[in-house]
Amino acid sequence: MDDSYIRDVLNGDTGAFRFLVGKYKNRAYNLARSLVRSDLIAEEATQDAFVQAFKNLRKFKGKAAFSTWFYRIVVNESLKKNRKKKLQFVGISESEIGETIPDIYSHAIEPFHEEEQRELIEQVLEKLKETEALLLKLFYLEEKKIDEIVEITGLTPSNCKVILFRARKKFAEYYRLKVNQ
Repeated sequence: MDDSYIRDVLNGDTGAFRFLVGKYKNRAYNLARSLVRSDLIAEEATQDAFVQAFKNLRKFKGKAAFSTWFYRIVVNESLKKNRKKKLQFVGISESEIGETIPDIYSHAIEPFHEEEQRELIEQVLEKLKETEALLLKLFYLEEKKIDEIVEITGLTPSNCKVILFRARKKFAEYYRLKVNQ
């Protein structure tokens, strides 16, 4: 569906870009927000990402989904706004990468209303490092595969898996503490 709007924009119908803005603005903002941790700066990064996407739409080759290409722009714009924060890569054994975190907390969230769930999840994500929150959002909320996340973030596949592993573990710990307050 995005393809037809992209074609329309490239053929001179700049108004067709509004569809893409409407479809991706909330997700783009959430990704930016997880990196910059400021509403105002996230809005700015999101707006800049849309401007860059519009200017560079001819460079979109369609090898990946438009969302993957666009989210990469969002991440880049967010990182520009957030230069002082650096990604930290930590070693982890190969055996730990394959481990999974038991889903013992999923049942605890069921009694909450949807808005309370969203608020609780956002509070827990705020406690994580920016990169961890970003990867969790991309993997679980945006349902991106590891290779798409790698393309969006520029991380290596193994770093992506390591950060996701640790982020899930931290999320579960923070979530448990939050629910038991």
